[in-house]
Amino acid sequence: MKSFEVVQMFKDSIAITKEKGVEHVPIESLEAYADELQELVDKTSGDVPAGEAAMEEYRAKLSAWVASSQHQHDERMELRREVTTTGQAALKSALLINGGAAVALLAFIGRIWGSEESQHTLEVLSGALLSFVFGVLSAAVAAGATYISQAGYADAFGSISWRVGVVGQVAAVIFVIGAYVLFTRGSLVAFKAIGLG
Repeated sequence: MKSFEVVQMFKDSIAITKEKGVEHVPIESLEAYADELQELVDKTSGDVPAGEAAMEEYRAKLSAWVASSQHQHDERMELRREVTTTGQAALKSALLINGGAAVALLAFIGRIWGSEESQHTLEVLSGALLSFVFGVLSAAVAAGATYISQAGYADAFGSISWRVGVVGQVAAVIFVIGAYVLFTRGSLVAFKAIGLG
């Protein structure tokens, strides 16, 4: 097989892959393709043009490779969509439970405000209210981190985009977990305060 045929086969592969709508090809797939191309080159001597049978075999392998790459790409994209949807639900839940708890606790504090015997309970409940407020803040920061993460994955930050996306994603997860921890802490403090009162 002659060198110009190898180059032409590689260009044809790129063209076929683009036509099929594949935008990204994993390095592992390129390595596998290079190995297959090497096998084909090894099967034919340097002076003999590639036979039609070899070309058909190559086309069949190329078609299977393109289909496999597209399937892997589609699978990764579906997984990313699922992760995003689940993350949004967790973020909304964290915001909702902390915000709802803060509002409910404010209503309760308003009802017992001013009575002398409930002064200690009010002091303890203020700590629970603070936890709920910081839980809302933590969920809001997680929403901002999610936005930064998506911008990073969309290549908005140039050469550091991928790293910004990963850092934003990790920060969003940490702040959502923090919001749930703050809700738990606030709930326990409020439970003890109401039990004391």
